[in-house]
Order: sequence, then structure tokens, then C-alpha cells
Amino acid sequence: MGQKIVVNGQAKQLPKVFRDERELREFLDEVLERALKKEKYAKKFKEGSVTLTVELSDVGIYKQGITSVEFAFEYKNGVYYLKTAYPKKGWAVETYIPGRGGWQ
Repeated sequence: MGQKIVVNGQAKQLPKVFRDERELREFLDEVLERALKKEKYAKKFKEGSVTLTVELSDVGIYKQGITSVEFAFEYKNGVYYLKTAYPKKGWAVETYIPGRGGWQ
């Protein structure tokens, strides 16, 4: 969506990958739906919190600038709740590396 963020006092322009929040939500829904059809990802859901990193190539989805997406689920009272989801890897993803210069 191309927001500006401030990193170490410098304003950075993030690449525009999604037109709006709706397109982002549809993308995340599709990635998760396809991932849960695969045993590789579905078997990680047992009682307890789950962090699921989905490689887009594994689920047959292409999104320019993103190669994987991470979903974090919390298990509470017998139900999984999505805590967060975000792009994990790809040229359009900013990465923070502690001890190696910070944001890359």
C-alpha cells in the first residue's frame, strides 16, 4: 500500500504491492486457504500457538515482491485466533537484522 515509515530517523517509502486493505485481506485469505489444504502446513495445528510461514510457490500464488507470508495464531479455549499476518520475504519486504546494520 506504499506507506512511509520512519527507520532510525529516516523516512522510507515502502513499495506499493497492494492497492488497498481489501486487496491485502483477499490475498492473505487466499494464501491461508490454499496452505491449509496442504498437509505440510495443516499438520502444524495442534493445541498451542502456531507460527506458520507459507512459501507462496508452495501454494501456487505469485505476488510481485513477496515470496513468503507468516501467520501467527494463538490457541485459546479450544479455538485458534489469528494474531498477525505479514509478508516475510521478498524484494518488497523490509527486514530488520539486529547487529548487522539494522534495516536492510
